[in-house]
Amino acid sequence: MLIYPAIDIYQGNCVRLRQGDFASQNVYSDSPSAVARSFRDAGLNSLHVVDLEGAKESHIVNWEALTSILEIDSMQVQIGGGIRSREDICRLFDAGAARVVIGSLAVESPHVVQDWIREFGTERFVIAVDVRDGAVAHKGWLERAHLTASTFVDAMARAGATSFLCTDINLDGMLGGPNLELYRSLLAEFPSIHLIASGGVSQIRDIENLAGIGCHAVVVGKALYEGKVTTDQLSGFTKK
Repeated sequence: MLIYPAIDIYQGNCVRLRQGDFASQNVYSDSPSAVARSFRDAGLNSLHVVDLEGAKESHIVNWEALTSILEIDSMQVQIGGGIRSREDICRLFDAGAARVVIGSLAVESPHVVQDWIREFGTERFVIAVDVRDGAVAHKGWLERAHLTASTFVDAMARAGATSFLCTDINLDGMLGGPNLELYRSLLAEFPSIHLIASGGVSQIRDIENLAGIGCHAVVVGKALYEGKVTTDQLSGFTKK
């Protein structure tokens, strides 16, 4: 199982939100690249990075912070937040991003994402399935679409997507445990997808449970920053 430490960037800082609320954030560092290096040095070579301002503005904002992370050797970085143009995708790939995470555009214009998958390859894309109260949310989690997670995953799988990042927004940053039932249901319906779980992880047992139901990977954010899980624990878990 892959472990993705999370770095959320807002105004150049490394922050964490509660339930996607931009007004409720903790600042953990003014150097996202230093945080990324600390993860790499601890043996965690995969990284999930989100440009929070980009998600709100519908285009990437924090280019300086992103490129400083992508310059770090020996890291596989996936980046999301406001990616809506082919120009931004090419710029990220040229800078060293392994994959990009597409959310709002996949909801609003799935045919565009389908074209990108055909052009660049399905392995370069992760589709964000952000769920609040049973409905898919987009535009920085600020708007709800008339889609269920199942309907959305089905449509994007038909478009050629194979990797999906699913977040229960109500649990994100709350340290209350992940939504195992949501992930179990999606994996039962779509057994061939690579499902990345996000939201709610509070202890190493949560990660063990996610691995047990078949999740391909997990994003760990606040639990790591608050010391609920350690880099040593996560590094050890990836070696199992």
